[in-house]
Amino acid sequence: MSDSMGGTAINAGSISNARRTTHELVLEMLRRQILSGELAAGARLVQSELALTMEVSTTPVREALRDLASEGLVRFDPHIGAVVQGLSTGEFREIYEVRMLLEPMAVRKATGAMTADLLDRLEQIHHAMQEEEDPARWVQLNRSFHLGIYETGVSSRIAAIIRSLQDASVMYVGVALGQTDLLSEGNEGHGAIISALRAGDPEMAAEATLHHLQVTMKAFDSLHD
Repeated sequence: MSDSMGGTAINAGSISNARRTTHELVLEMLRRQILSGELAAGARLVQSELALTMEVSTTPVREALRDLASEGLVRFDPHIGAVVQGLSTGEFREIYEVRMLLEPMAVRKATGAMTADLLDRLEQIHHAMQEEEDPARWVQLNRSFHLGIYETGVSSRIAAIIRSLQDASVMYVGVALGQTDLLSEGNEGHGAIISALRAGDPEMAAEATLHHLQVTMKAFDSLHD
């Protein structure tokens, strides 16, 4: 299927997948194929064809497509159904300009409310990202890292806005990862943010966050020079 996916069947009974639902496996496979570029922007995602290729029912495919839409990786066109979200340099810059205004302010608020447990969890995510070689998995860990910072000390409204911007950023980060040194620079930036949070220094945390976002913007912009 030229405009859909050329994936493989899911072996839901394998040992490594034994504790994961079919929905989770379908979601991870589709997410990985989108972020790796195997499923290009604009590719149609036909539920029946995906289910046949992956040897699953249409229900987990439908659920996975809805999740991917909430992550900003898929959009639903009223005429042709689910398609892989397209990329726009203008949209990317707009997203990051808002993030660079909002997140330094939010991290200032979060710094004073950080708990030891949350800091330890951020450290664990950071360590996992340093060991991770799969760009798709790294992107998801990156999202968890940033959203984890705003679990405390930040209003639910601000946290929801940041979550929306994070979801809209996922595809752009995935593309930049595959063509730049963003992965190593991103890991370095996360380390700086954690150091500032552990020091309880809100201004240092805000500066580290802003610099981290600027690095990602420059990485993506370099692809269009």
